[in-house]
Amino acid sequence: MLKTAVAIFKGPQQTKEAIEEIQGESLANSKVSVVVLSEYLHQGQYREEIANELAYYPSEPFFDKYHTWLVQAPPFLVPNLGEVVVAGPLASQLMHQPQGRGLAEVLLSYGLSEIRARHYEHEVRTGHWFVLIQTEHEKISAVTNTLRGYGGRDIEKWNKELDHPTYPKS
Repeated sequence: MLKTAVAIFKGPQQTKEAIEEIQGESLANSKVSVVVLSEYLHQGQYREEIANELAYYPSEPFFDKYHTWLVQAPPFLVPNLGEVVVAGPLASQLMHQPQGRGLAEVLLSYGLSEIRARHYEHEVRTGHWFVLIQTEHEKISAVTNTLRGYGGRDIEKWNKELDHPTYPKS
């Protein structure tokens, strides 16, 4: 059974380091998504490196591993957010939403409450990096601990079958 972990990061370097460790430890494999407004992608001292790594477009769609940390879709508009860069499975979901539906509506499908989904949408709108990771039940605590260790905040673990988050122990 898959569980979902979500977190907010202030910038690209913390986000990148957390994801690299999670992937390096095989805690999530290819079920890692990141959402950030396009205008915030190119900020900070690591902007060049992050932009180059996020901008990698695979020539073959069925690879599981890439030489970059995530594969993304070209920038596109999302209701209530504006132009975003999205990497991972969330990209396809966001691009194929009915008109007028955006990130909050996609997050509802992962089991997040509407209040929390709107909170995360607001965080992205105000320039933060949103990370969503799906992994096996036995790996979810290691994922959330890693996210926290790299400065992630508003970290929650969700299970689609429950109506509430399963909060990590502090």
